[in-house]
Amino acid sequence: MKKSTSRSAHTRREKSRKADIARTRIEEALRVSEEKFRTLTENIPVGIFRSTPGARGTFLEVNRALVRMLRYTSKKALLAKDPAEMYQNPKERLAYSRKISMNGFVKNEELQLRKKDGTPIIVSETTKAVKDPRGKVLYFDGIIEDVTKRKRAEEEILLQKSYFERLFNSAPEAIALHDNDDIIVNVNDEFTRLFGYSRTEAVGRPINEVVPPTELRHEASTLSEKVIHGERVEVDSKRKRKDGRLIDVSILGAPIIHGARQMGVYAIYRDTTERKKAEEARMRSKEEARMARHIQMNLLPKFNPDIPGYDIGGKNLPALNVGGDYYDFIWMDDYRLAIALGDVSGKGLAASLVMANLQATVRGQALFVTDPRECLERANKLLFRSTDSRTFVSLFYGILDLRTHTLCYANAGQDMPILFPAGARPIPLKTRGIALGMKEDVSYEKEEIPINPGDQLLVYSDGVSEAMNERMEEFGEEGLSQIVQSTSDASAAESIEEIIAAVNSHIGNATRGDDMTLVLVRRNAG
Repeated sequence: MKKSTSRSAHTRREKSRKADIARTRIEEALRVSEEKFRTLTENIPVGIFRSTPGARGTFLEVNRALVRMLRYTSKKALLAKDPAEMYQNPKERLAYSRKISMNGFVKNEELQLRKKDGTPIIVSETTKAVKDPRGKVLYFDGIIEDVTKRKRAEEEILLQKSYFERLFNSAPEAIALHDNDDIIVNVNDEFTRLFGYSRTEAVGRPINEVVPPTELRHEASTLSEKVIHGERVEVDSKRKRKDGRLIDVSILGAPIIHGARQMGVYAIYRDTTERKKAEEARMRSKEEARMARHIQMNLLPKFNPDIPGYDIGGKNLPALNVGGDYYDFIWMDDYRLAIALGDVSGKGLAASLVMANLQATVRGQALFVTDPRECLERANKLLFRSTDSRTFVSLFYGILDLRTHTLCYANAGQDMPILFPAGARPIPLKTRGIALGMKEDVSYEKEEIPINPGDQLLVYSDGVSEAMNERMEEFGEEGLSQIVQSTSDASAAESIEEIIAAVNSHIGNATRGDDMTLVLVRRNAG
């Protein structure tokens, strides 16, 4: 009996020993497995957590990646915090907890959290609700990835996209983007305005079925072919609006290259209608200027008068190709010379035509009227009736009598001539009335002055005396007087050239705004 009992005890001890060995092995396997899991969770670069549900909740476990992500000093410090405190808006914790509890699983939910120092962080969280057999939520297991940089990059891309879309649509030129098959993929607002097609009507259609007129489709296809094969093209042509109206355009086409790959094509259309009109107007203006210059040159004297005992010179220098100044020498008979110097308001062809009218009027009066006063009064009446209210003419008109050596003159608004008596101070002439063409009935005064040996008389337009430099300083009458006196030994023509050179030097880099016209009458001293 004792032997049997002893064997049973031995058997029980052996079984217990084997069970202990098996349990130890299982515990060791569990320990190794847990260590492997712990190592995995600690080394994985994303945050892992376990927390209780609810408005605030409690962290049950976190990995070091999450501790580093939220900038806590230790796991213990993070475990001591409520999950709600991690939210930028703690109230969102309750809504998120309810969502997980209801759905059981939430994937890639973007949440606005904050780090320990308050720095905002955007995370993508995938969370599973772990429930007991009765369906009660025990805790949440989740993975958190910091997507702040990615979101900032996406926002920057969206911002740049928005910026370029605004830039694209606010561009002042019409732009169409095509793919490499020449199909329109986008057009900007100016394209829709210029061509009359909405974006919906244009997108998806071949560009060369939309804007080129039928007769220019071959040209358009040739241009498209070049651009699709990597060339840049620029051309002035015509394109057609939706309503059929043709418009002048400047076209720039170029490939869109990204890296070594051609992504598509863009075409820029600039409406050149106004530019064409301006160019045509410029050409017309140029032709008008040529015609007017021709008229003016034919009106001005070809030669200075050759009179024994006198030296008389005149010159006109227009500010533009054609000016409004005029001077003339008219022989009334063998001993009387009419001298005229005028300034027509305005410039260009209109002024030259008025000048032609003035010359014809003055010359016609010179043949029959010997009184300067009467000549101006008749000329005024004729000009007033033949020109509009904006046109007027200032005119000096004098008759030099070579028998009496006197000058009888009348002045309609022209700058006062300067008399240089031999050996005496310059004397500005005083007699003057209003310009021709301003009023119909005007009376003028006349004056007769002697021209003695050595005397000089300078008649000039206001473009000479009022010429300004960059400091807005006028050349002035004093400068004129000094040059005339200092060049008395030169010829009249040479003195005039000296005056023009001095005025140009005074103007310097400033713009000469008016014509310059001068007549110098000099009676020889001996």
